[in-house]
Amino acid sequence: MDGGPVPGRSFGECEVCCTVFEIQVPEIAKPAGIPCQHLKGGCAIYDTRPDVCRHLLCGWRLIPGLPENWRPDLSGILIYQITSAEPGYASAGFILGLARGLAHLGDVGVLGFIQNMVKQRVPLFLNLRVGKGEARSTFLNRPLEPFVAANDGNGFIAMLADIIQEKQLKG
Repeated sequence: MDGGPVPGRSFGECEVCCTVFEIQVPEIAKPAGIPCQHLKGGCAIYDTRPDVCRHLLCGWRLIPGLPENWRPDLSGILIYQITSAEPGYASAGFILGLARGLAHLGDVGVLGFIQNMVKQRVPLFLNLRVGKGEARSTFLNRPLEPFVAANDGNGFIAMLADIIQEKQLKG
């Protein structure tokens, strides 16, 4: 990833980022989980939107291998890049938001994405309540690494299901 959007991939009608993220610039000044005041069937200030909005790109727009149907408003999957300080891992990581919780485990693409990130030592954090005040995301790499290394798909899915269920109970 060079930081630019995948050619030809636009957010279209997706407004997920305009709702889930906290934006602190004075023109927007909105908490996480609240739709932006400028959302009026699209962005009413699109041409003059602040830089924070202009540069906000979800993982679906940045990662070429993700399928078209993973656009956040269609899939319930929001991936966004973060800087990570997890020792022994890459400095750029991702938060993976799974709005549909356990239902996402039926998607081999989601499982493959998670396995690939773990295998490549890209820090991956799980958040089931993106933009709804979840205090902490769960670091997925450490609990999943033994299953990825052993190529144990059943153990991988069982561990991931346990993590999701634990987060749902706390949520």
